[in-house]
This record gives sequence, structure tokens and C-alpha cells, in this order.
Amino acid sequence: MNTTTSSHHIIHTLNFIKHDILIYLPLIFIIVGIIGFIGNLFTFLQPTLRSNTCCIYLLCGSLVDVTNLFVNLFHVYRTPKNENILSLITSSYVCKLKLFGLVFLPQLSINFLIVSLIDRYACTCSMTSCISQIRRLVVVPFIICITIIISGIMSLYSPMYYDFKPGFGCTCTDPFRNGILYIFIHGFITPFVMLIFVLLTYRNVLASRRRAGSKNLTKITGSKSPFLRMIFTHVFTTSFLTLQWISFYMYHIYIKDQLKTNEEITIHYFIWFISNNIYYLINVKSFYLSTLTSRSFRKTFFKSLFELLPYYQKRKKKKQLLLNPINIPSRNKSNDIAQSDF
Repeated sequence: MNTTTSSHHIIHTLNFIKHDILIYLPLIFIIVGIIGFIGNLFTFLQPTLRSNTCCIYLLCGSLVDVTNLFVNLFHVYRTPKNENILSLITSSYVCKLKLFGLVFLPQLSINFLIVSLIDRYACTCSMTSCISQIRRLVVVPFIICITIIISGIMSLYSPMYYDFKPGFGCTCTDPFRNGILYIFIHGFITPFVMLIFVLLTYRNVLASRRRAGSKNLTKITGSKSPFLRMIFTHVFTTSFLTLQWISFYMYHIYIKDQLKTNEEITIHYFIWFISNNIYYLINVKSFYLSTLTSRSFRKTFFKSLFELLPYYQKRKKKKQLLLNPINIPSRNKSNDIAQSDF
């Protein structure tokens, strides 16, 4: 009886935490994500950064982040406590579209981060290198389109293995293959590509140190890649958040058929809920990590923020008047005649 009572107490406590406390996490993430998106939009569109190709890719990624929060996370907050989002779907078309968006938008956000990392790698390469050509503003629209197409191709498997079944809603038709492809594409390929370009960029920085000496390393790194530290922080944080979710997803595939008691099922899906919500921090972190790690980003943001203050506007107008004074005509004969006529 003590064991049964303890089990019921654990189930009741975890359900209370999940349905009455943690259910507000999606709403908090959405609000914080919107604030971060406005901060990124406000900063990256400043004249000093708007022509930087890395900033363009990061701004595109921030736009995808806030879209993903509204499309895929807001439904979690609005869904009834004991209902599954996919079980409420009643159409095969909606089922496939939902699963495609559920995989496509997070992957597109990460792919824009990879493109910005490739841009920083190109920044550390020599000017004669072929890869340095991707930093031209003319090439940016083509790279954005290619990134969207690649992300779509990487997500095509998700609607293939999901379909609507009467009485069950939107369910997976082949859990094993779907799980293998999801783990392989998002859990291994994506972090592996990011790691490769991080190592290549770091190798170029070390080569610059050997050529110029340690005294000039800060100047070289600052002139070539002012956002290098920021990108590296984004990459490592994204990799950590992705791997924690993929690790639990692998564990879920392995153990889901072995869960027998209600206590085991409750604990398992409680951790699932937390891990899945933590994964959405990828779409929230951008502005806050950029502010903490990049001096250029932080300086531009606060400068543009201060320009909105009324005192700063008045000071700016006075400064413009001092720099461009009104040409007062000299008092000569013609002016006297003009004034007398007036």
C-alpha cells in the first residue's frame, strides 16, 4: 500500500507540475522570443550592420525563429491539458503539412546559423579564395534560396511517414524509419557540419596568429571577423540543445515499448515534455547570446536604443546645427537695399 500511495503521489505531482506550471513555458518562450526578434531586427537593420552578410543571415534565422515559435509552440499552450496536438488533426493534408512545418522550420533556423558560420569562415580566408565570394551582397539572395531548398529537402521524409488514421489522428506509419532519419539528419549531420566549419575557422585564426604574431591577433580577428565569438557561442549552444533532445529521442525509441506501469509512463513523458520545450530555446537564444558575447552587436544595439530618447534627439539636432550653420548674408549695400525694399 505504501508503494501504491507513493506511486500515485509521484504521478499526481508530476501531472500537476506539467499541466499547471510548465504549461506556461511555451508562452514565456514566445514572449521572450518576440522581444529578442525585435532586438535583432532593431540592431541588424542599423546602417553599420545592414550590409554585413553575416548579419543578414542571422536576421533571416531570427525571422524563422519567431515564426517557428508561433507555428509549432503556440499550439502546445493552447491545446487542452490531456490532449495530443496530432490526435486532434482530422485531415491527411493537414497532418502532412503540420509534420513538414514541425521539422522544416527548426532545421531552416539551424541552417541559417550554419550559413552565417560559413560566412565567418570565408571571412578568415584569403581574398583570393573562391569561398570568399559568398560574402558579396549580390550572392546573398541566392544563398538564402538555396538554404530554404536544402532545408525543405532535409525535411521531406517527415510527411512521408505520417498520415491521418481515423480514431487516432495524425500518426506515424513507420516509426522505425522515421526515427532513424530524424536522428541521422538532425542529430548527426547538422552538428557535424557545424563542427567542421568551427574547426576550419579556428584553423584559419591559428594560421593568422602564426603569420602575424600574438600581439596583432586581436587586431586581425577584430578586423576580419567581429562576430566570430558570437557565432561560435551560437553554434555550441545550438549543438548542446539539439543533442540533449536527440539523446532523449533515441532513448524514447528504445524504451517506449518497455514502459508498463503508470508511474514509468508519467515520468518518461514528463521528461519528454521538458526536453522538447528546452529544444525551443534554440529559437529564443539569438538576441540574448549576441548581446552577451559580441561587443559590436551590443554597442550598435545600445547606440540605436539611445537614439530613440527625446534628449538624444534634441542633442543630435543641436549638433547638426553646429556642424551645418545657416549662412547669414553679409551686410553689404545690396543687402541693405533688399532689406529696405522689403
